[in-house]
Amino acid sequence: MEEKELKAMEWYFPKSREELAELLKEEGVFIHAGGTAIKEERIKSAKRVIDISSLPLNYVKKEGDIWRIGATATLSRVMDSLESDHLLVKALKCTATTPLRNRITVGGSVFLSPLWSNFMGPLLALDAKLNVVGKLNGTYSYEEFLSNKAKFQGCAVTEVSFQADGSTCFFFDRFARTANDYSALTVTLGFSMKGDVVGEAKIIVTGCKKVYERLNAVEAGLKGKSLKAIDPDRLFDDVKLEFADKPAGSGPYLAEVTRVLLMRGFDALASAR
Repeated sequence: MEEKELKAMEWYFPKSREELAELLKEEGVFIHAGGTAIKEERIKSAKRVIDISSLPLNYVKKEGDIWRIGATATLSRVMDSLESDHLLVKALKCTATTPLRNRITVGGSVFLSPLWSNFMGPLLALDAKLNVVGKLNGTYSYEEFLSNKAKFQGCAVTEVSFQADGSTCFFFDRFARTANDYSALTVTLGFSMKGDVVGEAKIIVTGCKKVYERLNAVEAGLKGKSLKAIDPDRLFDDVKLEFADKPAGSGPYLAEVTRVLLMRGFDALASAR
């Protein structure tokens, strides 16, 4: 039997963000942290592996009214550090399993943005910001990152931040075949209220053909309206979302499930006032 030649692979262990940024300028590198997203084809094509576990990025801390989460913080650490009713905690409770949450890191989950991570909708609703280093260096909105991911190739996420906003009420739900199955779709709603009047609304659906959609027209229609004056049965009538057929159901079926979850979310936030 012909033996396959093993290719030499160089490992690097940067100790600072500056060192990491320099290493990312090289071609054929990939980042290792929790190691749960490493695929065989990436290993075969990579020339250099950058292990970021030595960087001081394993933190979840609140500075003033801002939450800051380092890239190597695990999902479990995030859940343990935030309030039990926080939007991210609600989303992460139904992400993967406990052993995996003990290894999966925030940086990898955000940079790769797999739908199963349940991060996308909540981070969009939280207006999250990303600190990145590499071919780009600076702070960018998560929404900008998602809309132009090619721009951020050759970069690494070092921190995720968002406001500790107690004035906004959030709702998160997802649809999956089983408790541990990947999410076929997620729904996230956030209402900032002034008494009974909606100040700002954020409504995001993930898992559709466009990966995610923000329901801008519905958000605009809610702004400045009293919740008592809104007919929830008509609120989402003009929302037309397209889904591919998935193991969890056909595209039209998933679109109908989305409508049900959106209605459920609106009712939950309205009744919480």
